Amino acid sequence: MIPKIFDDEEYKKANFAYAQELAYEVVNKSGISSLPINIKKLLKLYKKSGLHIVTYSSFAKRRNLSMKEVIYFTDSEDGCLWKRSDDTYILLYNDTKTYRPTVRFTLAHELGHFILKHHNKTNKEILTRGGLSKLTHTHLEMEANYFAKRLLAPIPLVDLYTKAWSKNDDEHLRKIFDISYPVSESVIKALINRHKNTSVILESHEMVNNFRNFINEDISIKVCDNCNSAQGITEKFCKVCGEHSFFVPNFDNFIKFKDRKNNLMKYTELKVNENGRLACPCPICGNENPINRYCSVCGVFIVNECTNIDDPFSGEGCEGGILKGGDRYCSKCGSVSTFYKYGLLKSWDFNLEISDDDLPF
Repeated sequence: MIPKIFDDEEYKKANFAYAQELAYEVVNKSGISSLPINIKKLLKLYKKSGLHIVTYSSFAKRRNLSMKEVIYFTDSEDGCLWKRSDDTYILLYNDTKTYRPTVRFTLAHELGHFILKHHNKTNKEILTRGGLSKLTHTHLEMEANYFAKRLLAPIPLVDLYTKAWSKNDDEHLRKIFDISYPVSESVIKALINRHKNTSVILESHEMVNNFRNFINEDISIKVCDNCNSAQGITEKFCKVCGEHSFFVPNFDNFIKFKDRKNNLMKYTELKVNENGRLACPCPICGNENPINRYCSVCGVFIVNECTNIDDPFSGEGCEGGILKGGDRYCSKCGSVSTFYKYGLLKSWDFNLEISDDDLPF
């Protein structure tokens, strides 16, 4: 239920707690589970609720207006939310702005006006400075700003990174959440004030469950220096190329690590079941229904495991056991996998070594 916060059409106080509550609810119900928050994907979820996204450029073209005239209409160089007579909404934003974090914040800010139902409370089509009292307009903007900050960088998610590193700063927040310096600085100040004024160390919220796997992976994988693939933090050898030199992330190098992680290479994988047995057509002969441990057509071994298995007589060998469908090497001992040994998987650099004669053009 929307709290009653108007008295004689005057906004007496910005309700930050309510803005945060709704921001977290939006994130939690969005189905989004990775960072930074995909704001445009999130906005599309509200199309059925009557929210439509239009760029300034598109609006100018449709209405035969100049960009200057669009800015005059919206009373903003960044964006606005326009409530039409049919109770649908147009979120207009300036697509000529080139700084991503600013555009993202504008979209989140205008979504805040929509979610907080500011137009219904004020009975205004557009929340311009001239159409409202100074105090009312200020408080509406403060609420929408707070909503946007908590939507793009939810404190419970920030806390997961802070807990892992035992510290955090605005530079890391900007990289992780794709937010601007003022927003990241505001988040850091909020954390400092919380530390000074409360005993809360870690904020909890249901949405954390949606992002936990992503964040755990973000801080618990390393990148192979040779093939640029992602590897578990405890792996001794790369499962793709067999090398053992890695870029291991920590707080100090995390900014550089994110750049590496955003450009990871992905290599061919075969579908296997829980026992490591091939669960897709045999890549050697095309047998569409391989069963047991050997292909019934070509006879190739179709269980992916470490070739350096334990010798029951000597007690030597690896305990790597069953491997995943894309593993060319055992991560424990560095030995080749059966899939790679018998040709089901090609070398990781196979596509990188195609000669000019093999190109189709």
